[in-house]
Amino acid sequence: MEAEGKAPSLLELCVRKAIDNLRHIQSVDGVDTPLLRRILPHCDLEQLTRIESRTATDLTPVTDVLWKGFYRRQFGEEHTGRVADRMRRAGAQYRWKDLFRAKTVQQKEVEDRMVEALTNKCRARNAERQSRAIKRFTKVKPSSCKRSYFGGGSGMSSGSGYKNPMLKKARMEVDIRAKMEAPFCRRSTQPTTSHGQPMRKTAILRRPNSTSTIVKPTALNRPNQNNRFRF
Repeated sequence: MEAEGKAPSLLELCVRKAIDNLRHIQSVDGVDTPLLRRILPHCDLEQLTRIESRTATDLTPVTDVLWKGFYRRQFGEEHTGRVADRMRRAGAQYRWKDLFRAKTVQQKEVEDRMVEALTNKCRARNAERQSRAIKRFTKVKPSSCKRSYFGGGSGMSSGSGYKNPMLKKARMEVDIRAKMEAPFCRRSTQPTTSHGQPMRKTAILRRPNSTSTIVKPTALNRPNQNNRFRF
């Protein structure tokens, strides 16, 4: 009962106050090792790194076991045991703080390489998709060798020399209309009767020693036999 009602000592109050204000402590130079063993285990990774980096005194005898605990929590119990066995077989002793930093840098490099590889893979995949989309929706240009509307050979089609698409379209419409009206123009040039039918040509035949004549119709557009080519 007397122990429970006893007031804490000044040293105990100082230790408690230091633990409560670890986020504000910068250096622990001049603090005895037994007090550090009571205070520093309450530090997190950021607080321990800051205090140890700003303290001139080597804190390895106190903090090495703390860094081993951070290593175990960060990289696993199994990996920590393998590292301890390697050091024991090699007869070497490294600070766990240095091992923690080296392993962190190595892990960061591996993660960076993995991220870079994944990024390059995603970029290549996106570029392939864009290339497929461009090929799918690319408009095929018309061939420069087209037959004209009026029976042309392999020359350029009418209107292909226009750079303005509206002028080219208008030219094509004019050519189509001219092609459609061409048969009617040829028919209108032939002589017709009062009923609109084409007039048929006639030939007058006279018989020798006779005063009568015979009118004989001739076929339309019948070629003259006298005009045929002779071979």
